[in-house]
Amino acid sequence: MSPTLNALQLFLNLVPESLHGRATAMTCNHLLKGQIISRRLEALENKRLWLTILDSDTCLQFRFQNGHLRYDASREKPDIHIKGELKYFLQLAMRNEDADTLFFARQLSMEGNTEDGLLLKNFLDAMEFDSEAHLQAWLGAFVARRALPVLRLVKPGKRLQELFGRLG
Repeated sequence: MSPTLNALQLFLNLVPESLHGRATAMTCNHLLKGQIISRRLEALENKRLWLTILDSDTCLQFRFQNGHLRYDASREKPDIHIKGELKYFLQLAMRNEDADTLFFARQLSMEGNTEDGLLLKNFLDAMEFDSEAHLQAWLGAFVARRALPVLRLVKPGKRLQELFGRLG
């Protein structure tokens, strides 16, 4: 197992799930700013999503509200429940593997409302991050025009993929 994966699992085991849930929701909401495809999530309004990371005994609980992902502390049954090992969730998040491959190979499993689960899976498959639109929504057009060339030079996405790419 990679040192990066070990460190993430240790972090998940030591820090309360409520902090993970809030941080994950904030990060997802931030990354969805300016993304046209995020409108598709409106179809999941008030639906509950649980992500169970089996190898760190972590369950992150969310609810879709007002076009955002919110941490949800209630223990009500989720509409969508995805389970799997941390490395497979990271492969999906970093787009190193597509959702169909991970689900059909049973590295990730999904339970609950089939229609909602399929909508979320298709959303993940169709997601193409638009850096320019994100920066404009987050920083405004003036600052975004100046920041984009720096980001293209630094390539933070590529560096993250390299970091999480070797999760054997």
